[in-house]
Amino acid sequence: MKVKEAIKKRRSIRGFKDEKVSQEEVNQILEAARLAPSGTNIQPWRFVVIESQKMRDELKDCTLDFVVEAPVVIACCIDKTSIQKRKRRIVELHKSGAFKGTQLEKMDASKYKGRKMDEAEIKTYLQLNCAIAIENMVLQATSLGLGSCWIMMFNKKKVSELLELKDNLEVMTLLPIGYPEEVPQQRPRLSLDEIVFDRI
Repeated sequence: MKVKEAIKKRRSIRGFKDEKVSQEEVNQILEAARLAPSGTNIQPWRFVVIESQKMRDELKDCTLDFVVEAPVVIACCIDKTSIQKRKRRIVELHKSGAFKGTQLEKMDASKYKGRKMDEAEIKTYLQLNCAIAIENMVLQATSLGLGSCWIMMFNKKKVSELLELKDNLEVMTLLPIGYPEEVPQQRPRLSLDEIVFDRI
């Protein structure tokens, strides 16, 4: 399936068939996340793949019912310590030739300090980067004929405790994945004229 087709076909699915998702399909979805771009290549995303009936049953107390009816739920987390590795990531990018032909090519990557950010800015930065990986997963799932739904309605504290997450990890989203019971019509969308307010 071409990217354009996957974008057009993607829907938020809230009803799933009782049909197993193969490990190969789950791995393809995770690989799509792994390949996502991120600012200074920090790759802050971390995932917990929830497949067992036991764990999905326990997750029921933390989120909406339909989420745990999916055969696979991926807890998408940010690693708050990943921001500390920016200098190392910049050096890797520099060595790989990522900055070739730009003014960044001439900088001394080992002395990179980056823009100073407060705690709120860092969290936003990590979340924005993680969101790119999640959208990659959503589109990959669509291309495999699977449905998903980006969920932020869950008890973060309960989910973290259930998954026994370390302090450096924070759950950002739950992503239920499975074969859709039905494929809904395209939801209403604003026209290009409504979202492009200027061309300069």
